[in-house]
Amino acid sequence: MTTKMDRRTVLRGTLAGTIVSLALPPLEAMFNANGTAYAQGAALPRRLGIFFWGGGVKHDRWNPVDTGPTYTLSPELLPLQPVKDYVSIVSGMSVKTGSLQGHHSGAVGVLSGCPMVTQPANGAPYRSTFSAPSIDQLAAAAIGKTSKFKSLEVGISKRINGGEGTTLQYLSHNGPDNPNPSEYDPIKVFDRIFGAGVTPPPGTADITLALRKSVLDGVLADVNRLRMRVSGADKLRLDQHLENVRSIENRLVGTGTTPPPSSNCKVPVKPGAVGGTNSKENLQEATKLMSDLIAMALACDLTRVFSMMYSGPTNSTVFWQVNATSGHHALTHDEAGDQPLVHACTVFTMQCLADLLTALKNIPEGAGNVLDNTAILGSSDVSDGKAHSLTDYPLVVCGKGGGFLKYPGVHYRSASKENTSTVLFSVLRAAGLTLTEFGAGGGLTTTSCTAIQA
Repeated sequence: MTTKMDRRTVLRGTLAGTIVSLALPPLEAMFNANGTAYAQGAALPRRLGIFFWGGGVKHDRWNPVDTGPTYTLSPELLPLQPVKDYVSIVSGMSVKTGSLQGHHSGAVGVLSGCPMVTQPANGAPYRSTFSAPSIDQLAAAAIGKTSKFKSLEVGISKRINGGEGTTLQYLSHNGPDNPNPSEYDPIKVFDRIFGAGVTPPPGTADITLALRKSVLDGVLADVNRLRMRVSGADKLRLDQHLENVRSIENRLVGTGTTPPPSSNCKVPVKPGAVGGTNSKENLQEATKLMSDLIAMALACDLTRVFSMMYSGPTNSTVFWQVNATSGHHALTHDEAGDQPLVHACTVFTMQCLADLLTALKNIPEGAGNVLDNTAILGSSDVSDGKAHSLTDYPLVVCGKGGGFLKYPGVHYRSASKENTSTVLFSVLRAAGLTLTEFGAGGGLTTTSCTAIQA
């Protein structure tokens, strides 16, 4: 008979003379007989995430032509086909928090449901900040208290606008001029999540030498002891988890077969986060790395809240993968005709969103998977980049939210330009919050978007 195990069990060992620990994935031994709750009676955790991209969409290629659960994915949404059952599309709604400055107003409104705070420009074209917390921080204050990390903030494209206040530079906010900066280096995210705490041994000039051995090597003895206690199915899950960790480590350092250092070994330069250059960022590889890290963090209950700023408002990201040669924001204004390159950039972005959802879906949890217990809001800083519009806003809601959200997902189109805050309210409720109202000013709502709720 399999011994029941606490959900917060971790593997422990030593590496380079330092105690290291590694969180475990959800194992059968941690759940009740039905896989619907933890063995100690605690409910499966609810989570909330944000996936944000700059520049909006092209409506004629974004909005599905039909509604309901059998809607057909539009050309810009087509990359989401493998995870379509987990995706609801909401169209026809408007940001109601004001439109003083398109990209600024839209970003604050769709992430917080509140108006932005205009600030003295001080030589910049414009400057603003949030007036209230973004929804990830509302969720973190409620459901992030018991996890190791209240929330995780990661970024993909580094080509952001850092000169017009916190609104355009950061996604996650606690309030005015109080952002939570995104981390763009997967190595630093890995080190933070898994908390190896490795410090260089005496005489070593760089931590890289200490990390020549994997964190997994340090906890090997604990792994072997654990394998004696769990079922065959849990052994497979454990092996898969450890293989995933090893795979991420290998991808971060660039090799899986680093030889032990010789006596005259020179400490190598610490590897960069992802290959590529400023004008040729490796966006999809970065997304996959960050997605795997986020998925593990959620699965191990190290955090319940995350945000991914894929690309920022008015970004200068060059989508060379689709043959773009200029920054995305400039492209949305300068490309002629029906803007085929802008369209291709959105398609590529949705492929990266699909990679994030797939990473969560691929990790079993209880009778389902991690995406089953997660609610993710996907949106942008404007509706259409060229028009700076805040109407017919692009809204993607992903995951089951612990059964709160409709599965399969639906396309709901508002016929009356409803408040986008209602969708944010639904996502917060799906994450387990018990609010009676949400937002402020024109963004205030006391109702959620029931059309996407189960």
